Amino acid sequence: MLSKRLTDNTQTQKKVLRLSAIANRIGQIINEKTSGKRFWMKAEVSSSHQNANGHTYFDFVEMQHGRQVAKLRGMIWRDDRARIEKEFAQAGIEFKLENGKEITTECTIEYHPVFGLSVNVVDADPNFALGEIERIRRQMLLKLEKQGLFETNKQIPLPLLLKRVGVVTSKGSAGHQDFAKTIAGSKYPIYVKIEDARMQGHRTERSVLSAITSLENQSLDLIVVLRGGGSKLDLGALDNELIARKIASCSVPVWTAIGHEIDESVLDYVSHTNFKTPTAVAEEILNRMNVLATRNKDGLSQLRSAWSKRVTQEKNNNQKQKQIFAQRIESKVSKSNGLIQTQRNRLRLSVSKRVSVNERRRISQFSFSFQQKAKDKLKTLQQELQLAKNSTYSATKDRKNKAFQNLNQAKTRLRDVTKRQLRDRGLMLVSSRGWFSPGRILSKVNSNRDVLLVRAGDFKKRANRKITDERYSIKSKQIKVHPGLIRERLKSKRAQLKLGRTIIDSRDPAKNLKRGYALIFDSNSKLVTSIEDLTKNQNVKINLADGVAAAKIGDTEQDDS
Repeated sequence: MLSKRLTDNTQTQKKVLRLSAIANRIGQIINEKTSGKRFWMKAEVSSSHQNANGHTYFDFVEMQHGRQVAKLRGMIWRDDRARIEKEFAQAGIEFKLENGKEITTECTIEYHPVFGLSVNVVDADPNFALGEIERIRRQMLLKLEKQGLFETNKQIPLPLLLKRVGVVTSKGSAGHQDFAKTIAGSKYPIYVKIEDARMQGHRTERSVLSAITSLENQSLDLIVVLRGGGSKLDLGALDNELIARKIASCSVPVWTAIGHEIDESVLDYVSHTNFKTPTAVAEEILNRMNVLATRNKDGLSQLRSAWSKRVTQEKNNNQKQKQIFAQRIESKVSKSNGLIQTQRNRLRLSVSKRVSVNERRRISQFSFSFQQKAKDKLKTLQQELQLAKNSTYSATKDRKNKAFQNLNQAKTRLRDVTKRQLRDRGLMLVSSRGWFSPGRILSKVNSNRDVLLVRAGDFKKRANRKITDERYSIKSKQIKVHPGLIRERLKSKRAQLKLGRTIIDSRDPAKNLKRGYALIFDSNSKLVTSIEDLTKNQNVKINLADGVAAAKIGDTEQDDS
């Protein structure tokens, strides 16, 4: 049984090939079919790297719906890559093998028993690359437009007076110098903040984004992105989606001037306004200043004229009011004089009565005061006598007689003094009673009454003048603050302001442009106001409401009227 099995295995022994034989055979078949043949292939680059010898190795991959459906190893020899990069540079673009980027190249197929199948890149057409760049650019524009980002920054109100301007550019570049020279030659004090940024190369995106962010936080009226002319490769760095989105979402109006007149950047679509050159941006800023200065001058002249006319009208009205007021015051004064005369008579009678009563009161007070003083003096003398008696009783016996003598002498002197004082007091009282006799009192009262009447008359005159002045002041103040008059004046002032605003609006150049009018400037940016300022074949710029157009003058015709 065992011998039978060994015999069967020998008869059915299979042919076994070595790996190298199989690999060589595969290479032979592939090389026979592809030797000397080239083909163009479009694929995405992945895992790209360059070795020390300058050769580049990467993978060609194809993705569908997020899934990898094909993959081949690719490579470019150092000399081939140098030649391809030179051809691309002459076309104004850069040859890059970036991961995730789709490229179109001319290739050959090579199979090696050790390294396997690979695709060698031998050439690349710049036209394919340009087409791909334009395709990516168009996709970017369509995406931005679909999301409404073309109009976002345009909707931000632009200040009429652009006094603070931020500029994103490469310091010292030709575009920067053209802009700065034009602004420096103006008579207006414009503040310009320069943010230095890379405007080409792989660092453009980060540099420009940082510059715009910095300027946005500096309370500026306008941000300008400037870039002079250059190759498509240089300008292509600004066809950047992140920069475009930053400009669209910026809270400050952004103007752009990138490249030459024939160039058009992605940033031009999302900016508030785009210009052909940096010089054109500076000229527009100065032109807005000139327009505003002219408008202010005209408005000031109109305002002065209207104000002068209004002042003349007010003077005439005030003169009429003065005449009416004077007549009213004269009538009021006449009535007041009658009232004052009546009050004067009443005051005179009242003063006369009060003088008599006051004189009687004064006489009574004087008599009572005199009697009280006499009693106080007598009491003082009695106290002194009692004191003398007390001092005598306390004297020694040896001076008793002398004390009695002194006491008697004191009594005598006291008696004499008392009699004399009483006699004098009696005379004074009699004299006082004679002085205050009815006849003399009446005479004195009459004399004082006349003096008081004269003083009362003077006082009334001064009072009348004061009353008249106060009434005049009060009346004038009442007229000034009368609610009806204030309302009339406010209504008049509002009407004046409304008229002035209407006049100013009617002369606003921007509104005239929207009505279909246009402003024509010559090559020196001077406004053309007459047909005589134009010559045949002269280049001019026509400013419309929504943009500027360039034109050349053909024939001119003078208007006979």
